[in-house]
Amino acid sequence: MKVLVFSGFYLPGYKGGGPIKTIANLVATTSDAVDYHIITKDRDLGDTSSYENINSNAWSSHGGAKVFYCSSGLRGIVRGWLQVLRGSHDIVYLNSFFSPFFSFVPLLLCKVIGRRVVLGPRGEFSLGALSLKAKKKERFIRLFKMLGLNKGVVFQASTEFEKSDIYRALGDDIDVFVAENIGLLEAPEAVPCKVFDKLKLVFISRVSPKKNLLYALEALKDVKALVSYDIYGPLEDADYWQQCLNVIAELPENVEVAHKGELTPNQVVPTLSQYDMFFMPTQGENYGHVIAEALCAGLPVLISDQTPWRGLEARGIGWDLPLDDKGAFVQAIEQAHAMSADEYADFRERVLAWAKQKFENPEAIEANKAMFEYALKKK
Repeated sequence: MKVLVFSGFYLPGYKGGGPIKTIANLVATTSDAVDYHIITKDRDLGDTSSYENINSNAWSSHGGAKVFYCSSGLRGIVRGWLQVLRGSHDIVYLNSFFSPFFSFVPLLLCKVIGRRVVLGPRGEFSLGALSLKAKKKERFIRLFKMLGLNKGVVFQASTEFEKSDIYRALGDDIDVFVAENIGLLEAPEAVPCKVFDKLKLVFISRVSPKKNLLYALEALKDVKALVSYDIYGPLEDADYWQQCLNVIAELPENVEVAHKGELTPNQVVPTLSQYDMFFMPTQGENYGHVIAEALCAGLPVLISDQTPWRGLEARGIGWDLPLDDKGAFVQAIEQAHAMSADEYADFRERVLAWAKQKFENPEAIEANKAMFEYALKKK
């Protein structure tokens, strides 16, 4: 089966976040059954120059897939669009709903020539995500419905929660297939002991409104325990980062905050393992690869209830809390801080054991293969 994939960012990039991991893991685990051809940009998020040692606007091999790296500007992306018309692909796989260049135009082309489409919105229909630039997104959804672009499209939901989000946003006549994003187990070499009387918190993600760093910083204003909060990730939104800096300047003396720059993919799990808790009250994730990586690092997670990672406290591996209760986040931090070193070591061992069981599950791999088979046979 030949699948043509459109994604704004792909390997060797990493700043584009979870979608890069999603597609890379998909290729790594299903390329025995699927021949992937990927259309993407020739540079990472925010970069002004292309990747080293790649040929723009030409096909090359990368990690089990053929990749077409579009050069910057309209000419490059047009060459990417033309691959829809030139190739004999069975399915076109889109990895965004709102992207005009990597979803909307390719979808229109697929409609013209009758190509089958699978569309993974990647959490874009969560309430938190839709609240950002809401008017613009409402107009886009109206246009999508008016043109009848849902006909013949299979929407991928990574969970039943995302399935409900898609129906809520687009209506009940949407064809949705649930296929969980594929996570790969990457365990840390060692898990350090918790430092007495100090809780080390960490945030790894793009610094943008959706990831909700500002909310996390606001919550830290009310924490009485001694904590540090290290932030890793590209400063995607300069205005938003300035708002964060304003709050950082107002934090009490018991709270230390620092931006530590960016991490390459192979640095993420080793870095996470050196902390006590992952804290990211995101406004919405359809999967959240960095949450999975934190769990693989044996790190308890403190996140919102706007991700598929639910019931964490009942499993004894973290907290997923509602964003309308900031005090609950403060309480979770205080609770973790109060644990002894031995109690926290047991906490982390429980996280590691759960992650090992979760990410060695082959069901997600088979579900993704079945999704493409379903789209191929769909009438």
